[in-house]
Amino acid sequence: MAMGMLSAGWYSILTGAVLLYLAYVLGSVSWSDDKAAPFVAAALGVTGVWQLARGLRAEFQRRPTAMDEPRQELDE
Repeated sequence: MAMGMLSAGWYSILTGAVLLYLAYVLGSVSWSDDKAAPFVAAALGVTGVWQLARGLRAEFQRRPTAMDEPRQELDE
C-alpha cells in the first residue's frame, strides 16, 4: 500500500462515520417544518451502519499467511 493512501476498508469506515454524523444532525433538527428530515436521517443512519460494518469486515478479516510459511492441510 502506498504511503498516505487509504485502503478500501478505512474508506468505508470513514464514510460510515460521516453518514452517521449527518444522520445525527438531521435527526436533531427534526423539530423543524421539514417533514422528510426524519426519514432521510433514518436512511443515512442505516447506510452509515452498513458502511461501518463493511469497512470493519474488510479491515479485520483473517489475513492470508505469508507464501514462505507452509500451510497446514486438514487432511494431514
